[in-house]
Amino acid sequence: MDQITSMTLDRASREPLSEQLFAAFAARIETGLFPAGARLPTTREVAGALAVNRGSVQAAYRRLRDEGFASTRVGSGTVVRADARRPKRFDASELVSRRASAIPAAAPPPVSAPMIADFSRLTPDERFFPLERFTQTLTEAWSRRPELWQYAPPLGLDELRVEISRRLAESGVTRSPEEILVTSGAQQGLDLVFRTFTDARDPVAMESPSYPGALALARFAGVEIVPMPMTPDGPDVTGLRGRRVKVVYVMPERQNPTGVTATEEKRREILEAAIDAGALVIEDGYEEPESGLTPLAARAPEQVVWLGTLSKDLVPGFRIGWLAAPRPVVERLALVKRTADFQTPLPLQAAIASFLRAGLDREARRARASEVETRRKEMSGARGRHLPDLSWRGGRAARSSG
Repeated sequence: MDQITSMTLDRASREPLSEQLFAAFAARIETGLFPAGARLPTTREVAGALAVNRGSVQAAYRRLRDEGFASTRVGSGTVVRADARRPKRFDASELVSRRASAIPAAAPPPVSAPMIADFSRLTPDERFFPLERFTQTLTEAWSRRPELWQYAPPLGLDELRVEISRRLAESGVTRSPEEILVTSGAQQGLDLVFRTFTDARDPVAMESPSYPGALALARFAGVEIVPMPMTPDGPDVTGLRGRRVKVVYVMPERQNPTGVTATEEKRREILEAAIDAGALVIEDGYEEPESGLTPLAARAPEQVVWLGTLSKDLVPGFRIGWLAAPRPVVERLALVKRTADFQTPLPLQAAIASFLRAGLDREARRARASEVETRRKEMSGARGRHLPDLSWRGGRAARSSG
């Protein structure tokens, strides 16, 4: 009778005692406490043990029989059925939100056959990275500065933000260290923008086609994507005319995936359309500008947020990025970042700051650029010999003209 006396009934509940009894018996049958073939106590025994009306027990037993948990045998009483219903196997996928379901599955890993080249990702060649020198810098930061083991304000280390500010100035973008938020990669930076400045169904203008990671974040945020079709000169902003838009996300320099660099005129059009739409502009500077054209963030610093990263210049695995914007915007973004990860790892920030201060990033970039140019010429020659119908468009994307 232990399985009976351990049953807890809430006599003050609006749920009838018969329903509570049924649920208690069903749970014990599902978990095997009353195994198949076991004889259940008589209704009189249950009523006496729990001090309830026998009619409530009889009603519970009837429902056990009706729902396939038990059967009545002459001379044996009420017995647990051999095929008694068992609990459904828990499947967390049934609980996934609609937002998460909108995120497409990750692409399969690239084929590793020796004659296959993967052109789907833009990643630096780690063979040109000064691994030993950086490892030494990281070790020094980790072992000699105990304050890096503590929590810190989410904006990031002052020394790294100083270096990022200097780096931005070289690209024509003026931002003080107080106007920079260090993020765990540019992807987190873009996520923070969506979380901070958009609500579900807000209109967000994006180039079409656009960076898949940005599209995934937009779908997860549940915003309305307003497409800006790409042209050879940059995005067509006609769709922004005469409407309100919350955010405009663009890549004026070597747009991903088309490789198009927006012209001077097109950059003016983007800003004019964004101003008319009352939109915050996110300028994705995933690589350092090389066109010589003025970035949007330098033209309209109060309305443009610069999204930067070291993933393409150094190593994607570092996950060091930043957002540069007016101080009130950065402070608001920092509040949201605290809800995600408090801060980007401090020892890594310190090591990166030392690395940038010593100019080692430039050194690695120059070595890689020289090799990449050699490879580009070799591939261009091979393309002409073996794939004469393949033409380049925009500097990065290739398509067949046949």
